[in-house]
Amino acid sequence: MDLTGVFAGSFTALKQRFGLLILISLLPTLVTLAYAVIVVLLGVSLAVGVVADPRGSAPLIIAMIVVGIAGGVVVALSYLKAQGMSTLAAYEIAQGQRPDLNGLWHRSRGFLPRMAPVIAIAIGALLVVYAIIAALAISMVGALNGRSGGAAAGSAGLIFLLVIVLIPVAIFIQVKLLYTVPAIALEQVGGIDGMKRSWTITRGAFWRTFGYYMVASLAVGVIGSVASSLTQVPLMSARFSQRFDSPADLGSNLSLLMPLYLIAITIQLLVQLLTQPFLFSYVAYMYIDQVRRTELPPAAAWGGYGQPGPQGGYYAAPNQYYGQPYPPQPGQAYPPTQAPQPGQAYPPAQPPHPPQDGGWQPPTTPQPPQG
Repeated sequence: MDLTGVFAGSFTALKQRFGLLILISLLPTLVTLAYAVIVVLLGVSLAVGVVADPRGSAPLIIAMIVVGIAGGVVVALSYLKAQGMSTLAAYEIAQGQRPDLNGLWHRSRGFLPRMAPVIAIAIGALLVVYAIIAALAISMVGALNGRSGGAAAGSAGLIFLLVIVLIPVAIFIQVKLLYTVPAIALEQVGGIDGMKRSWTITRGAFWRTFGYYMVASLAVGVIGSVASSLTQVPLMSARFSQRFDSPADLGSNLSLLMPLYLIAITIQLLVQLLTQPFLFSYVAYMYIDQVRRTELPPAAAWGGYGQPGPQGGYYAAPNQYYGQPYPPQPGQAYPPTQAPQPGQAYPPAQPPHPPQDGGWQPPTTPQPPQG
């Protein structure tokens, strides 16, 4: 598929099962909203506690740190679960099925445990990067305290250089591992195998993968930026209208600003609730298309799509993936297929070569010797 085809397939899937995909996306949205409410309440309590008794605010600070870390992990897991379910839903919708929430929940059972190695590697990489930056920052502060301007400038330069290097490296790794979640969700492989799978099928297709994903991300980002800008207007006016001349003013004004922050977060989550299912389906169809590009035989070798092959058969039509229909285009319908039961895998990673399930017809001429 070209870029237009991926967009059309994603919009068609969203239109056909809009309520289901929104319901799946509602899970991480509610988790994030609950997390934001808890953080806001703790923030207000911390502000009031600092004003009332600065020395007795240590338990609140510890609670903020614990809730921040634990809540962040829960939010990340909920988004991964939603992406896995949305990927399964997009795949089944494209095959003419009508998946439901209960069935998707059961068919994605075991998805998060298989993602555990991926999560562990990501957390480990982030900790290493943060540890290096923290060490350089501590070195810079120590140099400043010792009035060693050269050493401080060197540490600051190293931090800047590290950040500049990390940006393209992070983009490259994100693109190469973009299909990790679809591979784990659809093919039910382990986390490490899913990462290897994504790395392999993007070989020689980095720039197309980057471009396709960047276009969709920018489209979603523009919508989110507009919503964020609209919510920042009352926040900015409220900030400039408040006075922070004393600790008492700080506590009371934070109590007024925190609800505005909560309203802004809620509006942004509502926008995300609409855009997230589209992006998840988009990545799922990118993955399916990339598998077809890399693992099915070239059309020219078999006479072209729908053209007679060397043995009198026909190569599978271009709207098939693993011998089954995939992203429906507007106005097209595909025969439904049975969804796998809980614990069953989706079609294997290596499709038949040539396809055996629907793409070929019985030969009309004697077959030549094999080998």
